[in-house]
Amino acid sequence: MADDGGDAPPCDSDYISNLPENVLVTILSLLRLDEAARSPVLSTRWRHLFPYTLLDFRAYAPGRDVVAAVNTILAAHPAARVRSFRTGLLYFPPEDDPSVEAWLRDLAGRGVKELSLSFRERWQKIPASLFACTSLKRLHASSCTFPDATQAPVPLAALTEIDLFGVNISEESLGALLARCTALEHLRMRSMGWCHRIHVRSESLKTLCGCGDFDELLIEHAPNLEQVYGNYMYMRSTHLKVAHAPKLEFLGYLGMSFDTIEIGQSVFTVSVLHVSNSLSPMDQQEFRNQTMAMVYLAPEILI
Repeated sequence: MADDGGDAPPCDSDYISNLPENVLVTILSLLRLDEAARSPVLSTRWRHLFPYTLLDFRAYAPGRDVVAAVNTILAAHPAARVRSFRTGLLYFPPEDDPSVEAWLRDLAGRGVKELSLSFRERWQKIPASLFACTSLKRLHASSCTFPDATQAPVPLAALTEIDLFGVNISEESLGALLARCTALEHLRMRSMGWCHRIHVRSESLKTLCGCGDFDELLIEHAPNLEQVYGNYMYMRSTHLKVAHAPKLEFLGYLGMSFDTIEIGQSVFTVSVLHVSNSLSPMDQQEFRNQTMAMVYLAPEILI
């Protein structure tokens, strides 16, 4: 057989293992959690790579015991840094509550910065050890029940962003959460449960997005708040009141259903929210549901 020059690698060469380490880590991060964890058996080249995938930990293994997999991985790599931790439609029986509680305590010790906790069932509760994550900067939670923030032992002083979707949280717990998150700048709440009256008191908050079925939205004291907005708030007639927000510049909703909007000493009723009296009742309702009603706020009406 003719010699082709000798530049080609042997036919039994491991082409994938010869790729740069950053490429290999990317490949591992795309695998299912339990599959990635078994990669060290492939060769010595792969043995030290898996811990790097834990920097952005994805606790997602469809059809497998995710709780057991996460327990094993955290125990096997106690020194691995975890910057962010994400679950995908997590479900666990009540007997696994202590394990999930321990996850958050473990992540707190590793200085986790971002948590994205998505559950399959809304009754499943985020463990109270969430409040041990004092290094946390961003929190996303969906389809779950929030722990009682009134019992939080220490403030989440580094947290700047909270996104809650389909979360059960009491009015008292939400108020305590805002009070304890002293650096919070962005709050987003959609399809909330148990919380029909939202009272906002925050020295640091800059943007507030609230969508869903609320009776009252009261901006009681928010000296740095600049924007309040959302996609809809039409499930019931909501009372919106802005008592103290001297930097507020924008108030906007799509699908308005407010009885009144109070801003400082000024009161706006439905008739002045750009709905013409010449329209039929059906056209007025269609206008409210399909047209964005935006109020740009003049400094003289703010306190």
